[in-house]
Amino acid sequence: MMRKYLFIGWDVWMVVILGIISSCSQDKGTSRLAWGKYYLWSAPDSSYRILNAIPFPDKLSVEEQACYALLMTQAMYRCGHKISSDSLINIAVQYYSSQGNADDKASALLYKGYILEDLGQDNEALYAYKQAEEAVKTVKDLRIHFLIYTALGNINGRYAHYEHSLSYYRKALDLNLSVPAWNAMGGEYIFAPLYLAQGTPRYNEEVKLVYDKFLGLVNRMDFTSQEKIYYQWALKEKDKQEWDSAASFLLKAMDYTTTVESRYWYDAELAVIYKHLGKTELVDSLRNRALKSSRPLLRSSVYKAIYQDLLAAGKLSKANEYMQCYINELELLFTSGSRTELFKIEKRYDYTALLRQNDEYRSRWSITLLITVAAVFSLTLLLWGSWKFFRRQKLEILSHYKRDASMLQQQIDDLQERIEENQGEAKNLQEQMQILEKEKKSKEIRIRQLELTFRSKHISLPVESVEAAQVYLQIVTKGTPHYTPAEDRTKLEYWLNISRNRWAERLEKLYPSLTNGEKDICYLFVVGLSFDEMASLLGVQSRSVNRVVYRICRKMGIEQGSKDEFVAQIFRLDDCDTNI
Repeated sequence: MMRKYLFIGWDVWMVVILGIISSCSQDKGTSRLAWGKYYLWSAPDSSYRILNAIPFPDKLSVEEQACYALLMTQAMYRCGHKISSDSLINIAVQYYSSQGNADDKASALLYKGYILEDLGQDNEALYAYKQAEEAVKTVKDLRIHFLIYTALGNINGRYAHYEHSLSYYRKALDLNLSVPAWNAMGGEYIFAPLYLAQGTPRYNEEVKLVYDKFLGLVNRMDFTSQEKIYYQWALKEKDKQEWDSAASFLLKAMDYTTTVESRYWYDAELAVIYKHLGKTELVDSLRNRALKSSRPLLRSSVYKAIYQDLLAAGKLSKANEYMQCYINELELLFTSGSRTELFKIEKRYDYTALLRQNDEYRSRWSITLLITVAAVFSLTLLLWGSWKFFRRQKLEILSHYKRDASMLQQQIDDLQERIEENQGEAKNLQEQMQILEKEKKSKEIRIRQLELTFRSKHISLPVESVEAAQVYLQIVTKGTPHYTPAEDRTKLEYWLNISRNRWAERLEKLYPSLTNGEKDICYLFVVGLSFDEMASLLGVQSRSVNRVVYRICRKMGIEQGSKDEFVAQIFRLDDCDTNI
């Protein structure tokens, strides 16, 4: 018997050894895929080099080929490489459409949309984005949500679907991404809808309104993101030679900057714009401030601009001085550029060393695994002998537990029978209670109607008045207030007209541009509800009510749009004796 067990143990040991040797000799592509995925967001250039070092991608398994296609496309796109075909990403889309997780499927469809949009196939790109939006519902990575929403916002905006565009950008901002995730993706560059600065034919009619709404979204961001978005728009306006708009955006960017070097850069840009606007008295002071920068590139550009202006004015001696300063800065710039190239070479060397170190770690891991397996095997034999020794005691304990379990099961069955006997009676009582509750509610509503009728001066009130009063009572009740705008708005207007000297008609006459939703806010405030109570009654958030109040104030001609001014305006309207 002992020989038999030893023979079985020896066979198991040989199988384990062969499996370890096979795993150590397999292709290194799988580990490089893992490293490429690891560096994708933080260092896409390193991810691209790692993936590009895989010698034979076509020899990978079907799943690994799909992963390779997706990661390589993402790395190339994030590194700025031009992708001339969607053949590579189609491998990932085809695989993840039927297999894999939702994150990879949504990412594959998103980057397919990017490629198709770059190739000018906007209809196919929009279809891919919509498929990605459908797939992203179960995705946990908020960065993928953000990229899909901004892509849909941008392509809808370019085709003048501004409301859809704003809704997608609002969804992207409502994700509340963490600062590291925002910076890793370059969120301030992706988020800005550059179609707002392209001067489309419908610009003066629609885009201006969209621009105002989008500024409301931008104001919710941190200062760094607002700075970069305003700077992008300033450059777009500068390219179109819209100097006033460019100066306005650039000044906004300067207001949000937090570094001295960035302010020097904006001074140089603003000097160029003011030169075209003819504000020569400000150009010199801005250039002098920009020359305090520690960047050779910025200083050289300022010296060059001063040299060109002096040369055009015929001041040759002064121009020569600045020309020499320009040459000195260029020499310093070339020196720093050489140092940058050296850093790149060192970075590549570090990458090669990293791969070599990974191979060493893999070899050490294999040896450690062999030792661990041998120790585990020996420990298993020891535990097996102990298990045989204590098996009889465990069987006795198991028999005892089975007897106890049988007794407990009998008790449970008895209790279950008693519960089933009383269950039918409890159900009948519950149904009778529900019927009585419904009758009670209907009686209370009828009592309110009769009380209102008996309190009025005229006993024979029309049905419209009674229904309007019923809606008013449903709103102001302290228990569970109820208000359905589509059904109850007309009845509430009728109540305000008969109880407050035709108040609703006066509001419509003074401000006919108010929407139904904006009228609801005014009506509910007049009947005595606070802003928080309005939000609870309408089933929306408090900030949604604040935005509606802001729009109402704008339509009423109130520039600030605060709650206090809204309240004051409603009280003035309540005191007004305008006749309808």
